[in-house]
Amino acid sequence: MSFRRPRLRSRRHTVDVHFDNQPCSVWLPSPDEPLVISQFSDAASLASAVLDMPVEKEVLVLLDERRRVTAIFADPPTALGLFIGWCDGPGLEVPFSQTMTICVCDAAPETPPAEDRRDYFELRRIHLLQGLQLLDVLLVDHERVVSLAIASDPDAVWFDEFAPIEVS
Repeated sequence: MSFRRPRLRSRRHTVDVHFDNQPCSVWLPSPDEPLVISQFSDAASLASAVLDMPVEKEVLVLLDERRRVTAIFADPPTALGLFIGWCDGPGLEVPFSQTMTICVCDAAPETPPAEDRRDYFELRRIHLLQGLQLLDVLLVDHERVVSLAIASDPDAVWFDEFAPIEVS
């Protein structure tokens, strides 16, 4: 399956930050040009675009209740990826309620191994304890995007009708 790769354009650039003395970078989207992930195809397009970013292994995407991307952390420290709801710092000043992780692979499996599905449910549970919804963990290579949510959960969020909350 082929995806069109959106360019992550923004008037804001990537900012280098440190969490627990571990470096990572954060991309902050322009509020005038929101990036919305309303369905799986949007998530897959973003995952493909990540391949063009300076990322070694993964990105953590933060989204608000309308699924607008509020920040993208490139290669976040493990503590930030696991406990993002309890962290404070640069890139976290805009409220978010949903997350998505995109893992860059040499070869994304057609069917995720059982341990990847188990890890997905554990991460989803940790996020729920923080008051967050884990939308998905995506595995991406230059050929495919694999959704652990779709592969693991018959009630994956992508199968629900999505209507963003109207904010006046």
